[in-house]
Amino acid sequence: MYGKLCFLASVLLSMSTVDLAMAASGGANIAVYWGQNGSEGTLGETCGTGLYAYVNLAFLSTFGAGRAPVLNLADHCDAPSGTCASLAADIASCQAAGVKVLLSIGGGALGYNLSSPSDARDLAAYLWDNFLGGEGATGAPRPLGDAVLDGVDFDIESPSRFYDDLARNLASLYTRAPRPPRWGKTTYLLTAAPQCPYPDASLAAALATGLFDHVWVQFYNNPPCQYAAAPGDASALRSAWQQWTAGLPASTVFLGLPASLEAANSGFVDADTLASQVLPMVEGAANYGGIMLWSRSYDKDSSFSVKLQAALQNRNKPTVHFHAFSTSSWALGHADIIAGVFAGVLLLFLLLITYFLCHKKHHGHGQHPPVQELTTPPKPEPSQKKQRAQHLKRYSYSEVERMTKTFAHKIGQGNYGDVYKGNLRDGHQIVVKLLKNCRGNDKEFLNEVASIGTISHANVVPLLGFCLQGTARALIYEYMPNGSLETYAFSNDDSIEENYSLWIYWEKLYEIAIGVARGLEFLHGSGNANIMHLKIKPRNILLDQELCPKISDFGVATCACGKRARNPLKMRGGEMAMMHLKKFGAVSSKSDVYSYGVMVLEMIRAKRRINVGADTTTKYFAQWLYDHLDQFCNSISDISDETRESVRRIIIVGLWCIQAAPANRPSMSRVVEMLESSSTNMDFPRKSIEWKAPATAGAMWQVSHGASVRK
Repeated sequence: MYGKLCFLASVLLSMSTVDLAMAASGGANIAVYWGQNGSEGTLGETCGTGLYAYVNLAFLSTFGAGRAPVLNLADHCDAPSGTCASLAADIASCQAAGVKVLLSIGGGALGYNLSSPSDARDLAAYLWDNFLGGEGATGAPRPLGDAVLDGVDFDIESPSRFYDDLARNLASLYTRAPRPPRWGKTTYLLTAAPQCPYPDASLAAALATGLFDHVWVQFYNNPPCQYAAAPGDASALRSAWQQWTAGLPASTVFLGLPASLEAANSGFVDADTLASQVLPMVEGAANYGGIMLWSRSYDKDSSFSVKLQAALQNRNKPTVHFHAFSTSSWALGHADIIAGVFAGVLLLFLLLITYFLCHKKHHGHGQHPPVQELTTPPKPEPSQKKQRAQHLKRYSYSEVERMTKTFAHKIGQGNYGDVYKGNLRDGHQIVVKLLKNCRGNDKEFLNEVASIGTISHANVVPLLGFCLQGTARALIYEYMPNGSLETYAFSNDDSIEENYSLWIYWEKLYEIAIGVARGLEFLHGSGNANIMHLKIKPRNILLDQELCPKISDFGVATCACGKRARNPLKMRGGEMAMMHLKKFGAVSSKSDVYSYGVMVLEMIRAKRRINVGADTTTKYFAQWLYDHLDQFCNSISDISDETRESVRRIIIVGLWCIQAAPANRPSMSRVVEMLESSSTNMDFPRKSIEWKAPATAGAMWQVSHGASVRK
């Protein structure tokens, strides 16, 4: 009964959420320049408006040709005296809210130029060390404190050479070392603000490198290519826009405009005209990105971006008739407010009802841990959250080259191909797995891609598209900014700066463990996928922006090798499967269960850096945990009793999963059920004879995977 009510409430909630999302859609991504007027408010206030996706700090106005670089943020702070370091907190606040903060170099002061390629190289090193991911000069404070910006913007207003060298040097530094996970993302941006006459006199060579992620073209103070307000003529703008979007296929292009009549000598377009006439003309470009405004100061005074977003929402929303208020002029004038309030109250009510019913369904009854005789644990109703199925897109090989900038940023490799980072035209970050040594035919490949493409779950990396052209085959996935679990949970460095496992607190470790379990439960059949992964290990568990785990690398072998890979003993040269077959019986979904158990116990070991007994480095870790569970859990300080019980539950589940006999291991559905249980009296499994062999935890990985992931 609860299940049916929960389902009904969920359906109503999803319908309401979709309706509200549709009502709120139609806005524009807005980039803005901040820093040239003290009256524009703080950086934190600017990001806090929720109006902007990108904020460019304007400007590093002096550099090059032997000049000492100078950051000029007008009345906000004085960089030479060190007061701009106070902006670090605001920058962190912006980035936490999803706003990209970049340093803009150049501007209108014209106290800058580059004199040679070596001058460009030196400036790139300075920007990297003082504003991005570098370490900085020894003993020299960074101008913005410990802030790490999202990239560099080129706003070069006078003709000059060597900015293409600067772009290449920055791009090289960007790929040298990813951003540490504590800053959330692992990539940096290159952006530029050319004038609208095409090509730009100052930045043509730099933009020709194809290295720029976003280009906000200034369609103002340039009558030959801007909107003509007096006759309402957009033909010049249209022509220039077509040139820019066609000339920069690898970049997203933004329409740069003044935020008020006072912001520029010419080129201003009021918000209503922009929404109704100009944007419909430019939005059709595949690489349209949004709007750039000069500047926050003018936007604050004119409320241009607020008016624009309102105009866009009015343009895109369906007409709604409120018959009940037809006789009231006040109600007609405030229909949007009434509808919004009503919808908000309804959504809140549905959220409460859904939470109550679903929570009672899953947690109102006592859960029972598995018993030794249980060979097929009961399967609960699926608890995982599905994501909306992706529509797979087929890309040409030239498109794959464009999105990866000709495979410029390699981030990994495996048995079936190399992995590259890239961007779609809308700026969405992706990874491309370029398959090699493919043996299956085209039909088999398409069938397997179609099958993988139907898999949609919150804990599984989504497949976005593919390439099949001649012998070239590639899979396009959503990019996970925090890399793999291996980086976090299996570092050998004990320093908090380098050992990322110390950044994952115990509560998050539990969330990761249960997330992977839910993903595997889905793959094993609760979502009709019926897939055995057979390669569950930290390297194949990726982490998104919120450190939510997502299982990757499933189905790749089949796509690469065709029908041969359907035999699990052929996968990965048969290493793992043959070893598992020899020691533990036929390969099945219980093989994934075993690997999962190994992984979570290794997560515990890596997190705790075991040091509660003199002999623990030589005894098999599972046996040690089995014999010292209470001692281990009680040795963890600074956690709540609830968290301590969660750690205990993870360990017991892990011990169940690595039972030698597959029949004694729980299914992944049962694993999820145990992890979600509130019971404090979970039964222990029997001690496996395999645990008695003296070995390290590294050897434990060798048993399951055929290769050690620990050095």
